[in-house]
Amino acid sequence: MPKKTPTRQLILEATVDCIEKYGLEAVTTRRIAVQAGANLASINYHFRSKEHLMREVLSMTIKHMLQDVFAAIDDASQPFDAVLSNVLFYLLDGAVRFPGITTAHLRQALDDPGSLSSKGMARVFEGMAERAAQAYPAKDARVLRLRLSQVLSSMLFTMLQPGVFKVRSPQRLTNSERARRLADSYAELFYAGIR
Repeated sequence: MPKKTPTRQLILEATVDCIEKYGLEAVTTRRIAVQAGANLASINYHFRSKEHLMREVLSMTIKHMLQDVFAAIDDASQPFDAVLSNVLFYLLDGAVRFPGITTAHLRQALDDPGSLSSKGMARVFEGMAERAAQAYPAKDARVLRLRLSQVLSSMLFTMLQPGVFKVRSPQRLTNSERARRLADSYAELFYAGIR
């Protein structure tokens, strides 16, 4: 007999689904309860309030992202160029697959520099900067950090507001294949900036 998923976990997963379906601003506890197959009282029992639930969902998703990203960053068997391309792809593909959660994290990082989202992005930057310095010891670490920050800033803005700049359809971030091409293009920008 399959093990039953705990109600708390069902509510967390339903909240992610609702953020993706309706957008962060339109998520209600009623919608979450319906999606989870739970009642409103169980949401209050497990999380006390919608605000606590949202914080826990954002904490859970940023921790998951950081685990995945640092598995790539810390993989010493991979050269830096593969790590850079793979991390950029992971972030871009996450924006394609989970646009609501991605937007919620980026907005939280912009609104609150002390947020988990902001701190998580800073950790990714520092991890990538450290790997870049190891890969290019003859290069000025300040230049590596600057170029990496330029690439990540540009990429994060594209993730937050993909339609701001009018680009040809094949370059739009709409699926995993395009996310891979865009990640490779951002990696090329980094390398062009450090030559």
